[in-house]
Amino acid sequence: MPGLLNIGVSGLLAFQRSLNTTGHNIANSDTVGYSRQRTLLGTQTPQLTGVGWLGSGVKVTDIQRSYDDFLATQVRSAQSTASELESYFDHASRMDNILADPNIGLDPAIQGFFDAMQLLADDPSSMPSRQQLLSETQSMVDRFHDLNLQFNDMRDQLNQELAGVTEEINGLAQSIARVNQNIVEAIGASGSGDPNDLFDEREVLLNQLSERVDISIVPQDDGAWNVFIGKGQALVIGSAPATLSTQPGADEVNRHDVTFTNRAGTQVITSQLAGGEIGGLLSFRSQILDPAQNQLGLVAVGVSDRVNAQHQLGLDLHGALGGSVFSDPGIGVIPNNGNSSAVTVSASMLDSSSLTASDYELESGGGGLFTLTRRSDGKSFAINTGGVYPHTTAAIDGFNLTISGAAAAGDRFLVQPTRDASEQITLLINDPARFAAAAPLRAQPGLNANTGSGNGGSGSITQPSAGTLAGLPLGAGITLTFDTAGSQFNVDLDGNLATTEMTLAYNPATQSAGAPFTIPGFGDAAFSFRGVPADGDRFVIQNNSGGVGDNRNALAMAGIQATDSMLSGTSTLQETYAQLVSSVGSKTHHAEVNMQSTEGLLERHQMSLSSINGVNLDEEAANLIKYQQAYQATAQVISVASTLFDTLIGAVRR
Repeated sequence: MPGLLNIGVSGLLAFQRSLNTTGHNIANSDTVGYSRQRTLLGTQTPQLTGVGWLGSGVKVTDIQRSYDDFLATQVRSAQSTASELESYFDHASRMDNILADPNIGLDPAIQGFFDAMQLLADDPSSMPSRQQLLSETQSMVDRFHDLNLQFNDMRDQLNQELAGVTEEINGLAQSIARVNQNIVEAIGASGSGDPNDLFDEREVLLNQLSERVDISIVPQDDGAWNVFIGKGQALVIGSAPATLSTQPGADEVNRHDVTFTNRAGTQVITSQLAGGEIGGLLSFRSQILDPAQNQLGLVAVGVSDRVNAQHQLGLDLHGALGGSVFSDPGIGVIPNNGNSSAVTVSASMLDSSSLTASDYELESGGGGLFTLTRRSDGKSFAINTGGVYPHTTAAIDGFNLTISGAAAAGDRFLVQPTRDASEQITLLINDPARFAAAAPLRAQPGLNANTGSGNGGSGSITQPSAGTLAGLPLGAGITLTFDTAGSQFNVDLDGNLATTEMTLAYNPATQSAGAPFTIPGFGDAAFSFRGVPADGDRFVIQNNSGGVGDNRNALAMAGIQATDSMLSGTSTLQETYAQLVSSVGSKTHHAEVNMQSTEGLLERHQMSLSSINGVNLDEEAANLIKYQQAYQATAQVISVASTLFDTLIGAVRR
């Protein structure tokens, strides 16, 4: 009976292991990342007898793990995308809430400033109106500062989150490397048997890693998996992990880069990373935070430049020409810390209406050749210094560059025309009387040169506006005397009426409906004349002394609100800010829609994978009963073998 007994014993052992596997499945039914296992059975090698081959029982051929590599890869990919979009959306929605909040956003502050300017225009001599304008102007400046501080806080927080994510990635990489080593050792110890639970542990770690960064997997023959991130950076090779860290940028110290360190050294891989939480953080910074801070600075530059330019062409309550209301924000030029030459570069603004909300990168090609690249769209501008220094470029997008000294090939500079403007703008006026509401010049009829009495014709002159500070205040009044015979005005500029410095052609027969004139060099005074003057009629343009009730310059400053003075003359100040709010809101909504869609896709992939590797308790309960009955039946085989053996022994004794 040894053959029957051995068959029974093999069955007991096989079904005992099947019961163990089923119990293991049941016990881990709620374990995260566990893959269902099953015991595979096969017949033992039969024995050759005189009547043929007789079966010798059963054996366990393998403990198989239910797993689909294709679905697992899809889950990791979808998880990486979902985590990226979630991180991106969380930060974008935070900025969207700040910009759209009327208590925090800039638009109400700009509106309050222009409303107060209009109030000043309504009553230019009123000190309460001037005090309100001073208060609203300071509030607008404070709003610029507050928003910029919010953006800087976001940037600091983002740097901290980047550092935290890289530490988490490092920990996961070390754990994956350790599990790889354990798997290799387990396979070697078992003679190529699969350590299923270690596979599950590694799968969980890979899923967690894909939440942080997009990864790709390359299996090794010994059972270890190599993990790659970015554009082929090997995060884990067998049991050897690499390390990620963050460091201040080479040209922006408050814009941290991600570095990759392995045995070959350290390199910056910020631009090569995608997916996962780290991809969401980097995308938010490059697509929303940087452009938003630049656009906010662009509005600050526009406010400062436009209001200052007009305010300087007015007179305050003290009769003095208006100065600057705001400080002039500078253009940042930051050398790369890897530059090998001592070349310096500076920049100055030429035309705020041509500025863009973009950063620029200036790179030397050697030999006095440079390339300026606009980062927002990649457009480049060639610069040739001709080897003459300092070299100042022509206007490029509203600013110019001055390059001093020869640069080595590869030297780089970051040019930021508007990034820090919202932080740099300050209010320079602290006396309400210093607001220049009046125009610097006024015009009035004079006395007829022939009669010495009032003008005899129907001619009239509009109040002049100044286009420049050149020649202001006037040293002497400007007198226009009409010459009927010559159909012209004889213009005296030096106060000596006996001399004529220039003439202005005016034919009442064809120009009585109105003709515009400008007197260059004397504030570029611009005015219009209409009607039919008599011969010798005079009109005088003079300094607007004592014009405390004049509101022409205040009206001009209030008119800036409706002027398309930004983005190459296509947008007002408030529309430029509205574009910022709209852009952030649109990107936030787009990210939310994509996130919801990707989360649905991730859920479907997870369900598909779960249908393969998940534990079904009903199925396991049925298997438990089946293996229990098989075990009991096999035990009966052993019992029968024992009975037969006893019968044979008894027969021999008789």
